[in-house]
Amino acid sequence: MYFHRTKYILIFCVFLLASCASSEQVLTATPLPVATPLPITPTVESCAFVEATQDLPDVSAQVDSAIKEIQPDSSGRAEAYGENCVYASGGQSTFSAMETDFYFTINVRKLNDNTELGTWVVNAMNIIQALPPSAILGPQAGFIEFTFQTKDDQKSLRIPIDKYKNLPTDINPSDLIPTLFPNP
Repeated sequence: MYFHRTKYILIFCVFLLASCASSEQVLTATPLPVATPLPITPTVESCAFVEATQDLPDVSAQVDSAIKEIQPDSSGRAEAYGENCVYASGGQSTFSAMETDFYFTINVRKLNDNTELGTWVVNAMNIIQALPPSAILGPQAGFIEFTFQTKDDQKSLRIPIDKYKNLPTDINPSDLIPTLFPNP
């Protein structure tokens, strides 16, 4: 029964639509205005960020000179770590520093003498802290990497500057290495 009623309603709607279409009134479509394309203006070329380092010759000279005053056959240098923004055209790139890292190579008598190694860590931090703030590039603290060497062997230690600065100011140099590296 429901199907028959729906069928009659559908037929009535078809007749109603047909009667409307047969009227003499013809609707014409008004063309819409065509949008004028906007001129394309060149924008700044996008770039890809690539990890990079950059030598800091002036800071390296200061650090190297200061460590050589303590031990003439030692060396020190500084470099900025960050990102190069490399443009697709390949013609240019820009460097943005995230941190400044320091590298020291120091001759020691014994690689397991925590007092000697700890004293060198303190000496190096004093050199870095004496630098003008403008010499330290980047918003985050970097690290100090030590290469301690004897005639027969060497040992490398990397110390985050923030970790060192969070140590008690009165820490004994002999306790410095075991505190920074509790599980050698």
